[in-house]
Amino acid sequence: MERILIFGAGLAGTCLAHQLMRRGQHVHLIDSGENHSSSIAAGMVNPMVFRRMNKSWRLDEFLPEAQAFYQEISQEIGEELYHPIVIRRFFSSLQERQMWEQRQVQIEYSAYLNPLSEEDLAHQGAHNSFGSGRVKNAFWINAAKWVEANAAFFQRNGMLRTEAFDPNLWNPQAKTYGNITYDKVIFCLGYQQKSEATFSFLPLQQTKGQTLTIKSEQIQSKESLNRKCFVLPLDNQHYRVGATYEWNNASLEITEAGRNQLIEMLSSLGSYDYEILEQKAGIRPTVLDRRPLMGEHPEYQGVYIFNGLGTKGYMMAPTLAKELASFMLDQKPLHPETNIQRFTAI
Repeated sequence: MERILIFGAGLAGTCLAHQLMRRGQHVHLIDSGENHSSSIAAGMVNPMVFRRMNKSWRLDEFLPEAQAFYQEISQEIGEELYHPIVIRRFFSSLQERQMWEQRQVQIEYSAYLNPLSEEDLAHQGAHNSFGSGRVKNAFWINAAKWVEANAAFFQRNGMLRTEAFDPNLWNPQAKTYGNITYDKVIFCLGYQQKSEATFSFLPLQQTKGQTLTIKSEQIQSKESLNRKCFVLPLDNQHYRVGATYEWNNASLEITEAGRNQLIEMLSSLGSYDYEILEQKAGIRPTVLDRRPLMGEHPEYQGVYIFNGLGTKGYMMAPTLAKELASFMLDQKPLHPETNIQRFTAI
């Protein structure tokens, strides 16, 4: 058993902690308690990339493992976090509908796309000039509750310290933090990694996103509606609407411009009456090549990073955390598209 320290208890840090615990490791986490990414995210897991009507990267590996993982963790920590849902995509063009029709007869898409029906083509839940299609095997995680419930779980088990990372306490050569030496240390600081020196050479970007929570008696949907934005049903006629993408922006302020953009995006779906209850802003840790940052520091042995999960994070995190655990404990190679050696290899 090794003594392992994880900086950050957002999505990446908590998934990695669970995977390491499953391997019998002695895990500690340090987190500021102020999460501005995982707790702001909608937690949607959409198997498809609608722009070209393709499956998400490594979907057939990630999705079943994520579904099992979140249900198991929900039972373990005693919170309902996993919510299956149908995503209804309203097509933005005839070409998009034709791409769906081509995909729906391909065996590799049969688990994800429902064949179009007359009801789909005539669905009245939104403006529907080109029809709509239903995505199967989607789900969402209550992201705010995920962070909160996992923090409580790790605190109950004496594994989590709530404090901000202090660079003055960190010695990467010795793998010490304060007066404690660890066998392995992993940075899972999300967008805040940008200002931390150990992995500052990596091209992590800070991408702001804003969402609205609205109340509407008109939408009346148990499905997540999608076109230019998503509308996620919560409860009591409440819906989450998102999200904006504001590149290289680390401001946590909600803005009128963001609010107006979300209103405009929602209007592409329908002319609904609604009340805006809340507006939130968060920062996603993203990478230009849309692949995570995983691996060992090129100079400091036993110091690792797990970051840059981006918009598909809730789908990818369980499998990638298991792969990183295997890399750390068994020297099993990482997927080359996730390994930070793609930025450090000469």
